[in-house]
Amino acid sequence: MTACGGSSGGGQSNNQPDNHTEVTPPVDPNPNPTPSQPRQWTPAGGQATIAYNEHRPFLTLIPHLDINQLSGVSQGRELFITNWTPAGEGRALFDGLGPLFNAVSCTSCHSDSGRVSPYLADGTTTDGVLFRIGNKQGDVHPIWGAQLQPKVIDNTVGLLAEGKVHAHTKSASATALKNEGLSYYQFELTPYDSNQHLGNYHLGARIAPQLLGMGLLDLVPEDVILANADPDDTDNNGISGRVHWVFEGGQKRIGRFGWKAINSSLRTQNATAMSQDMGLTTPVHIDSSCTPDQPLCTLLPLGGSPEVSDASLSAVVSFMTALSVPERRIHDQVRFDKGADLFEQVGCAQCHIPTLTTGESQQFYELSNQTIYAYTDLLLHDMGEGLDDGVKEINAESYEWRTPPLWGIGIVAKDKNARFLHDGRAKTLKEAILWHGGEAEKTREQFQQLTEQEQQTLLQFLQGI
Repeated sequence: MTACGGSSGGGQSNNQPDNHTEVTPPVDPNPNPTPSQPRQWTPAGGQATIAYNEHRPFLTLIPHLDINQLSGVSQGRELFITNWTPAGEGRALFDGLGPLFNAVSCTSCHSDSGRVSPYLADGTTTDGVLFRIGNKQGDVHPIWGAQLQPKVIDNTVGLLAEGKVHAHTKSASATALKNEGLSYYQFELTPYDSNQHLGNYHLGARIAPQLLGMGLLDLVPEDVILANADPDDTDNNGISGRVHWVFEGGQKRIGRFGWKAINSSLRTQNATAMSQDMGLTTPVHIDSSCTPDQPLCTLLPLGGSPEVSDASLSAVVSFMTALSVPERRIHDQVRFDKGADLFEQVGCAQCHIPTLTTGESQQFYELSNQTIYAYTDLLLHDMGEGLDDGVKEINAESYEWRTPPLWGIGIVAKDKNARFLHDGRAKTLKEAILWHGGEAEKTREQFQQLTEQEQQTLLQFLQGI
């Protein structure tokens, strides 16, 4: 349920996770081959890897779960795919939606086929994108709070949804980007209450990502993440990735989930999505997502306190933890390996680090001590002025973004309506690369210096990971 943003479907029949045949057991990895020593690849998600299913590549389960593991996972899946309803409509386990919300289910946000198109051709925004509201100082809107909620349950007290957003396509102004034909979105907000306005705050679009290998990322030890951090660029390579420290449950922890790494665990990530996207209270966020300046919310009934019990939240987390990783799609091994070489040569791997290692899992032993090819460092990086949306979140500056994992990105790219980067401005993987600035500017320049054939080979590699 990470940052629920949308899906055009979301029905139960299209989102039932499957167990699939596990892949070939791993061999010793060889990340730095020589001409006489070709690359050898271990499964993309270790023991959590499944064979690629083009009809349902995501929201599938790791292989061979036992009956005890499946019990909690199955309950979590039901909570994940169900359409939640407002309080008092006769579905005690699944009520409490709203009063203000973005989506009625997790599968309204996350599809089993990949990412959901966030914008229609006419600029209408879908459930596939949500909007943070803030400024460069980290302040949130005094009435609407940190996230715009464009929907409201039926009510007789006069409570209105907060507003609707329209996306306008604009050509990039920087000469280098304009010459590449790049464009971005400018967002126009229409509040439903004419007395309320955006003011000096900014809208920060966040598209819903594909979901895979979430439990593996949750298990990466903090010392592994810290080992890759270099906030002062002590090695002088131009890359200064830093940890996003957040406070959760009274503890200082490393944020790792979300476009700006604002949540440190799957538990808090799911609880935050339930709160902000669906208006559901949980033991993590026991208070309504309505702000004190939205008093009409308090006149509407609740679905319990909390509306999602600790057991239900834990079940959803179990389901998310058990999500598998589809194996690579390699049609030409020699070209794929060459693409991996180019990926490292131009500098992509400095932030999109190919492999991480997980720690121990008490619940799913299959996830313990796995080498995974997620292509991320889970750190924040300055991505330059072009990707600065003016919205700071906790301690992540408006121009800083967590390195998104790239595994499965080629599956997403098969969809002609797929969009990339945090706000979905990039229509192709090449466009996404060309938008890189800040710490990644040198890497973008080196990519542009490749021959057309070399660029295509690198992009083909991304299609396969």
